[in-house]
Amino acid sequence: IVHNKINTLAMTTSSVLQKACKFGSKPDASTFPELLTVVTWLRIIIGAIYGVSLGIRNENRGLVGATLGLNVIAFAPMLYFNGYLMAYVDSYKNLRFVGVVNGLALMLLIWITFFTYAHSEEEMSMQKVLSDAMISSSEATESSTEGATVGTDEF
Repeated sequence: IVHNKINTLAMTTSSVLQKACKFGSKPDASTFPELLTVVTWLRIIIGAIYGVSLGIRNENRGLVGATLGLNVIAFAPMLYFNGYLMAYVDSYKNLRFVGVVNGLALMLLIWITFFTYAHSEEEMSMQKVLSDAMISSSEATESSTEGATVGTDEF
């Protein structure tokens, strides 16, 4: 039974990939319903690659990197399904932006991970500064409450 499921999955994956790679196939929601899943995975892969690129290049301009990443993740797959497949976009529900948030979230996660790993010294110094500030704040609070009177019920 397990062997049959694996063969069925392999055949299904193979047929979906064949449909996804066929130039000018002009799919619609009835002939290629898996296109939403394909585009979602394409955007996730683009997000992962772009996040690694930002992390390796040590990109530290957050708004620029995130905006360019959003544009690549959102619009590159549109070129694929409009220009390469020539899909009937209106037959699908939400094909234009399906998977954009997933790809953007993965891009940011990978970028932040690479950036944090590359800047561990700065992170440690910031942690020390914050820790020292919290300690001095708590010491100041304790010293200011020592001289206060406690328990008076006068109005």
